Amino acid sequence: MTLVKTLSLLSLVALTTGCMSSAPDPQIRFGVEALVPPFESRNDKGELVGLNIELGNALCAELKSRCVWVDQDYATNIHALEVNRFDVIMPMTATSARRERVDFTENLYPLSNRLVARVGSNLQPDAQSLKGKRVGVLAGTSREAFAKARWAAAGVTVRSFNFNNHLVASLLAGDIDATLQDSIEITQALLSLPQGQAFEFAGAPLKDSMLGSGVAMAVRKTDTLLRDNLNAALERLKQNGQYQAITQRYLPPAAPESPRYFPNEEGLAFSDAVQIGETIYLSGVLGLGADGELVKGGIGPQTTQVMENLRTALQRSGSSLAQVAKCTVILADIRDFSAMNAVYRSFFPADRLPARTTFAGKLVENARVEVECLAVTAS
Repeated sequence: MTLVKTLSLLSLVALTTGCMSSAPDPQIRFGVEALVPPFESRNDKGELVGLNIELGNALCAELKSRCVWVDQDYATNIHALEVNRFDVIMPMTATSARRERVDFTENLYPLSNRLVARVGSNLQPDAQSLKGKRVGVLAGTSREAFAKARWAAAGVTVRSFNFNNHLVASLLAGDIDATLQDSIEITQALLSLPQGQAFEFAGAPLKDSMLGSGVAMAVRKTDTLLRDNLNAALERLKQNGQYQAITQRYLPPAAPESPRYFPNEEGLAFSDAVQIGETIYLSGVLGLGADGELVKGGIGPQTTQVMENLRTALQRSGSSLAQVAKCTVILADIRDFSAMNAVYRSFFPADRLPARTTFAGKLVENARVEVECLAVTAS
C-alpha cells in the first residue's frame, strides 16, 4: 500500500470516528409549566415532580432518549412550540381549534372538568344557572375557551387568571363566584385543604367537544415521526405495567358516574332526558308546537314537529341528531308508516340512520306519532 493511500485511509477513519463521537445526544424537549400539582411542579429541592413528569421520563427512557424539561408559560406554549423552543407540550387537551395549529398524541389519561362553588350556592355548570355570576378560569386552557364561547354571551362574567393560586385566592375572597377546573387539580389546590371545606363540586362533570376528553401531548404538525414514536412508547408502557404503576399513584380509580337529570319544564312526572356517562336517554316526544298544542295537518306536520323537538332536546342535553344510536317510533295508526318514514329519514344522513323499532298504539293527546331515542354525547 502506498504512503498516499495509507494516509488517505487513516484520514477517513479519523473523520468517521470524529463524526460518531460528536453525534447529537438523543433528546426530547418538553415544554412544561411546573405550577400545577399533582401533575407538574417543583419540590422543596427545586426538582420537577408529578404525574406528567414521571410519564415523560418513562417515555424518554422507553425511546432511549434524554428528557429535557423547558419551563414555559402555558398561555403561550403553542407559539413557543411553533418557533422550536421545545418539541412537545406536556400536557395539553386535544380540541378541534388546537388541531388547526398542532398535532396530538393519544390521550395519556382521562379528563374531568368540574364547576366548583361555595357549599349551598345551588349553582349548576350551565349558562342559565351562572347568568350574572363571575367564573374564574386559567388563561390559555380549553376551559377558558369553553367558558367564553358557551357562557359569556349569556351574561356570565368570565375572568382569566395566569396562576391557579391567584384564582383560588380570588374564590376564597369572594371576588368570583365559581371556578371551572380540572377535578384533580382543584382538589389538591383547594378542596382537600381546610379552607376548601366551604366549597364543593357543583353539578355533574361537563362534557363538550370544546373541552376535549382527555390529556394528551402536543407536537408540531411536521413532527409525525415523534408523535408516532411517543404513541408507540406509551402503548409499551401500558403493556409492561409501568403506566399503571405511575398513574395509580395520582389518579383516583374510575367510578361509575351518577345519572344527570334534565327535568321536564312543565313539571310532568318524568325527565326530558337522563344522562349516564356518555349515553343520553330521551323520553318520548310528541309533535307539540310552541303553544303546547299538537300541530295541525296530520302525520306529516306532526312528524316534522316531533323531529324538531327531538333536535332541541338533544342539543339541550349536549348531543345532536347526528349522535342518535336508537329510536322507537309509536304510531296511532300503522297506516301512517310510509308518510312518517318519509319525514323521519330526512332528518338523518343516509349513511347514519339510527337503529329503530316501530309499532302502533294509543297515544296521549290523540297524537298521531311519538318518538323516543337513545344518543351519545357529542364529541
